[in-house]
Amino acid sequence: MINQGLLRHLDVDLVTIMIAYLMISYGKTWAGIFATCQGFFIDIISAGILGLFTLLYLITFLSVNIGSYFFDLNSARGQIILVSMAVLLKEILLVALLKSFSLEINVSPSTMVSFGVSALVTGLIGPFLFYFLNHTGRLFTGDKQED
Repeated sequence: MINQGLLRHLDVDLVTIMIAYLMISYGKTWAGIFATCQGFFIDIISAGILGLFTLLYLITFLSVNIGSYFFDLNSARGQIILVSMAVLLKEILLVALLKSFSLEINVSPSTMVSFGVSALVTGLIGPFLFYFLNHTGRLFTGDKQED
């Protein structure tokens, strides 16, 4: 049987990866629109504070956007760093915002380790997903890559 404690730490944030991918492939405008719409969608289906996830995903978009001035988002190393940084920032801000609204949330050292593991795993998966999305897009558009 798989240890459920280990699986609890393996949280992959695909939305952050998609924000970074859209920024590379389609530009900042489409990435910002996606982040806003995704935040609205999560706010609508969750029973939480309205606007919380919209704010979080816009901050995620801005962190990837500002970070791309310092790290190359077109390189695998830059993708890993920027996606990991954005996920970690988003999770820390989520806890800070929930605490600021006086919601009872338990932040233990294992929770902080979980945030770090989630950020690292998401960052490491990012370049593979970028590669997959690039090749899937070429398949549907009929573009051939010249070698």
